Amino acid sequence: MTLMRTFMLLMLVSTTLITSGCNSFRITENEVNEEVTKQLAQPQQNHIELTLDSNTLNLDLTVTAAHIDFTERDGGLVLVDLTSNMTGTLSAFGQTFSLTTKVNPSFESGVRIEEDRLYLVAPKITKIEVEGSSFNDKMLRSTLGSLHDDFEKALVQYFDEHPVYVLNHSPFEKTAASMVKDIIIKEDSLELSIF
Repeated sequence: MTLMRTFMLLMLVSTTLITSGCNSFRITENEVNEEVTKQLAQPQQNHIELTLDSNTLNLDLTVTAAHIDFTERDGGLVLVDLTSNMTGTLSAFGQTFSLTTKVNPSFESGVRIEEDRLYLVAPKITKIEVEGSSFNDKMLRSTLGSLHDDFEKALVQYFDEHPVYVLNHSPFEKTAASMVKDIIIKEDSLELSIF
């Protein structure tokens, strides 16, 4: 019964798309931001670990907020600003310092689809702000500058495992997800081409 129902729904969506001349659908920036906000409310989903082999830095980054912006610039980019709390230790000058501060990385990336999930691809950090003016914050600020590549790798790993949007908000989205052939980043939306 479920297989037959799924087949009928797929046929209905396909027929509707063909007869209406529609070969794409959009997901807005607001819809993605709402989804990310819901995900961040689940504590197990918003944790990024950054540990270096030399034990210079052992940090836990907990993302508390994210803002996603779609732009057509440079062929289409996803711009992301994260607000996060960072705790951990930093070893420098022969001493180990405990850290608790706010770190706000900004990055740009592409987007990919896997089954019914949208993931950010190859995030490139454009800016890292460390709030605070204490000695530890200043040391962290200078250390993060030299650890740019390691921080990017941690972001890549995190976003490879955590989708920013799941195409399951309507029967149409669920069915159309399996037919997406291309994603075009527009101003303020993603256009998902099907067929």
